[in-house]
Amino acid sequence: MRGAVFTFGMAVFAVKASAAPWGQQKGETYARVAYAAEDVEGLSAHRYDAYAEHGFADSWTVTAKAETVRFVDSEDFNAEGFRATVRKELYRGDRFVVSVEGGVLNGAAFGGAPDGCDTTGAEARVGAGWSGGFDEDREWFAFADLARRAHEGGCERDRLELGYGSRVVGDVYVVNQLWLERGSEDARSDKIETAIVWRAGFADVSLAYREELSGRFDETGIVFAVAKRF
Repeated sequence: MRGAVFTFGMAVFAVKASAAPWGQQKGETYARVAYAAEDVEGLSAHRYDAYAEHGFADSWTVTAKAETVRFVDSEDFNAEGFRATVRKELYRGDRFVVSVEGGVLNGAAFGGAPDGCDTTGAEARVGAGWSGGFDEDREWFAFADLARRAHEGGCERDRLELGYGSRVVGDVYVVNQLWLERGSEDARSDKIETAIVWRAGFADVSLAYREELSGRFDETGIVFAVAKRF
């Protein structure tokens, strides 16, 4: 029971984020594609991203993500981004995991301003995750992830990611996430997202609503994602 719950925590969290405390088993690959319809201060945008993880050694996982955002009537705000990292699990038990992660990134599509935040940079993370069960019919997981990002142009970001997910009925789960970000270039962003995840036999399918709670811009989005483990 505990092993199944832990595996669920890894799978569903990866549906929702491009980083997580959990790593992949050696030889396993996880892939996800997502589309988001966004509204930023009344401007419509389409965001696309592709993400993958691969366990290349015991407790070691490599990740890669490519992302692009396209504004319908404001091409000057279009942006791209790429990130590649390596994650190391420092501790992994039946229900608890601690990991560190680091790598390189480039581009402003990950939420950076065009002046300085769109240059090449580095990112470092530390995270912890928990998983378990209330009873035989309900599983849950929770996580906390702290990240530091720095670009060549002087742009810096500190980000705290918190989340909680649980099974509500059958193969359907609800996942809630909160992002708190601070940094240079007048960076202040607090976002919340609620997703419904269906663990279908062929893949994990999710539909989410995301909203900016406080920051420079009013932003909302609907996110559709499909993920699969190989």
